[in-house]
Order: sequence, then structure tokens, then C-alpha cells
Amino acid sequence: MSQNPSARREHYHHGDLKAAALALAEQLVEADPEFSVRKLASDLGVAHRALYNHFGDRAGLQAQLAAVGFHKLAAATASAAQPAGFIAAYARFALAQPRLYQLMMAQPNPSFDGDPVLRVAVDRMIGVAVAMLAPNAPDADASRRQVMKYWMLVHGGLALHNSGVLRARDDAGFIAELVAIAGLDALAVSPAA
Repeated sequence: MSQNPSARREHYHHGDLKAAALALAEQLVEADPEFSVRKLASDLGVAHRALYNHFGDRAGLQAQLAAVGFHKLAAATASAAQPAGFIAAYARFALAQPRLYQLMMAQPNPSFDGDPVLRVAVDRMIGVAVAMLAPNAPDADASRRQVMKYWMLVHGGLALHNSGVLRARDDAGFIAELVAIAGLDALAVSPAA
């Protein structure tokens, strides 16, 4: 005899549903960037309303998932010893999780202030970038411009590489070229882990 879904959910204990949902969403976004909240809930074995309680709506889920991505990108780049290593780590992250990266970069600037979790994650990433790319900038505007110079270069290069517009290179060759275009020492880049 089959159990009705609500009875099954009553007995389902999920511990930290929000964390589990974000971990699974991180996997799902790479396979299908358009996955639904219902699909995520079904895969978790919970009612979709339970996820709406945590995220509000699909945009809220996407903002929280982008926050996860920004924290991971900050962690990936924080250990760089110099700007070339930062750029290489940034590019490796984006190449390894292209759809998560795309979701991160699709968050409009006003959403940073509308979602405190996303704001913290973005600020963390910006802090890492400023520390590595503009440590001696004379003021906030100079610091912002220095960081944006590299960030725009990397982001634009990734878009061109992923679209196939550039001459075909493997990811390592692309990263080396990106570092060279940035005017940095490619020998300073440690190999991918």
C-alpha cells in the first residue's frame, strides 16, 4: 500500500534543509540552469512550500546559490600569492563550474543590497580582490578601478573562451594567455590542483 505524500513528509527529517537545498542546487545548476524549485524539492523529498519558506521564490534561491558561489570563489582566490595566481584561480573556478559562475554574474547589482546573504558573499569576494589586486591604491576609486580592470578582463576573456570565439586552447593554455594579456608573469601561476 502506498503512503500518501504528506504522511511521508511528516516522517521525513532533514536536519538543515536550507544547506541541503543549496548543496543540491549547486549540482543541479550545472546540469540544468533552469531547474525548478519543484524539481529541487522533489529531489530532496520535501514539499516545494518548504523551500519557499527558506528562499521566498526562485529568484531568492538563485541569489542564495550565487552567494554560495561568491564565497567559494573568494576561498579559491584568497590563497593566491600574487595577481597572476588570483586571475588563474578565478578562471579555474569559472571554468570548473561554468553555470554556477554564469548565475553569479547574472545577479543584478540592486539584488546585492536586497539580499543580505548575497551582499556578504559579494563583499567578501571584493575584499579578497582588493587585497590582491589593489593593495596600494591611493583611494577607493583607484582601488575599484584597479580591481575592475582585472575583473572585466577575466570575465570578458571567459565569455570569449566559452563561446568559442577565441583560437581554440585547452583551459590551461587559455589561463596562461589570460595572465599574459593582463601583463602579469605567467610563470607565477601555480598549476591547477
